[in-house]
Amino acid sequence: MGETSLKTDFNSNAMKIKNNYFDGLKVTRKHLLLFILVASSYFFEVFDNAIFGYTAPALMATMNIDTSALARIASLYYLGNTIGGIFGGILSDIIGRRKTILISTILFSSGTLIDAVTSNITVFTIGRTLTGFGVMSMLVVTITYMAELSPKESRGKWEGIISGIGYIAVPLVGIICQLILPLHPEAWRYIYYLGSLGLVAFFISIFVLKESPRWLMSRGRVTEAEAVVSGLTGVPIDLSEVNIVIQEKEKASNVISEMFSPMYIKRTIVLLICLSCGVVSLQIVAPWITTLLKMSGFGMKESLLLSTIFSCGIPLGMFVAGYFSDKGGRKLPIVAFGFLYAIVVILMAYLIGNFWLIAVFGVLMNVFAVARNFIIHPYVAESYPTKIRNSVTGLLNGVSRFASAGAQLVVPMLFAGYGLGGVFGFVAALSVFGSLVVLIFGWRSAHVSLEDINENFAKEGTGSGSGSAGMKA
Repeated sequence: MGETSLKTDFNSNAMKIKNNYFDGLKVTRKHLLLFILVASSYFFEVFDNAIFGYTAPALMATMNIDTSALARIASLYYLGNTIGGIFGGILSDIIGRRKTILISTILFSSGTLIDAVTSNITVFTIGRTLTGFGVMSMLVVTITYMAELSPKESRGKWEGIISGIGYIAVPLVGIICQLILPLHPEAWRYIYYLGSLGLVAFFISIFVLKESPRWLMSRGRVTEAEAVVSGLTGVPIDLSEVNIVIQEKEKASNVISEMFSPMYIKRTIVLLICLSCGVVSLQIVAPWITTLLKMSGFGMKESLLLSTIFSCGIPLGMFVAGYFSDKGGRKLPIVAFGFLYAIVVILMAYLIGNFWLIAVFGVLMNVFAVARNFIIHPYVAESYPTKIRNSVTGLLNGVSRFASAGAQLVVPMLFAGYGLGGVFGFVAALSVFGSLVVLIFGWRSAHVSLEDINENFAKEGTGSGSGSAGMKA
């Protein structure tokens, strides 16, 4: 049958192939282009997230603020993350993944634009909080969106690759800052103007971005879901035997009650600890690194250069995550990278005077932290059924960002009392604790259909430990 006839018969049940969404199918060029579009929005989300860490010393000088004010801005940013994560997760389960991605993109881009034009520290803080809200909302939706649009055989790989492309923004921000910030005291505004270009990705996404077929199925919109899968794969798909439709029509309004029910409580506690330790151990350092280096004796140019070198480890960490994520059932690489991160940050505290050694270990620090955290993301998304997946992902990420908001206020005190060793020692302890929890109580979830992990698991009612479908300890 010719290609034209095949396309014409996409809506003919007689011609459709029974399949579980994208499982077992190749990622086509059209499918890949959709991933690239997601990566472009992700790029600007990461760009806007990274701006503050690089421009903080310039902000302190031009706006005449101290480290306490800087800590408040960082803290409110993570408070915005907290609310945005919860909002994005719940909203995307109500109105869909596509619309929530669009709303999130316009919010974080607008917040960055506000920061670019204001000279008022209160307005700047509000803009930064709005950016934090949109960034986290975008992140939690993207985690689920990528999990739901990827084949089971390569979910972790595509999550890592797309994230890696997006996180190229971090070293790019560093390079741009080195070129632009020395021009004049107010040059930091140009960086924020560049960050607001995420509005371009928003307008393109309006016309190109597709809804998640799993979310469509959860609303009984079978024909639309089949059209999305068929359109992306080039294969006419029949989703009539996918178990998720009937289950998704059940009432799922009390998300918190369900995530702490006997069925899911073990997963929820493990993931809450794992995610919070991972996020806080990275985010307690990221916004401060340039400032901490400067306060540790490096000049402004050296601090910016080191921060830029460190940031090269972030996209590299994404690609490392993409390579290792589907190995060891997610569990083993999360544990391994968590321990490696702790070792590296401790070594950094003792190498602070050696420029090139600390540069190398700074890159490794970001590689291990980012690889761990971005393997945790699909681990979270895989661990709950579609009807509550994004709501729970948002809630867990929101709690982890709330912990980060509080941790920001601790950084100046740790540094004042114990120096860089105190900050990095605290970070290492968090990383080790999170890794131990996953090592002892975690499960394996890679290479298993989302439906097998959750819907079949729920039917068996075996709890969240070993022995459940696709979830071996």
